[in-house]
Amino acid sequence: MIPKALRDLLKEEDLSTLYEIRDLLSDMISMREAPLSKIGPTRDRGSNREVIEERHSGTMTFRLERVSCGKNCKGCPHGPYWYGYWREGGKTRSKYIGKNLNAKRLKKE
Repeated sequence: MIPKALRDLLKEEDLSTLYEIRDLLSDMISMREAPLSKIGPTRDRGSNREVIEERHSGTMTFRLERVSCGKNCKGCPHGPYWYGYWREGGKTRSKYIGKNLNAKRLKKE
């Protein structure tokens, strides 16, 4: 139950601040629901990707991966980079996110 004093304080806030509070709480909930993967780096069988970290948000799975480009370059593996994964029409889809995964991205996906 939310303490009355907190509810009274929230009633005084403008809409913009309430949205910020909502976003903050959503981020906190997401982090508690989706703790960092406890396993160490793993490599998918037959894949050129090494999974460093994994987080979940709704139907999306976010992975921090090191990726080999397949060109035998001296910089391989590259990254780490964040990728988002989800199921659509019975297939696994993915999307490149970038070097940083911010909390707002977790909510939007």
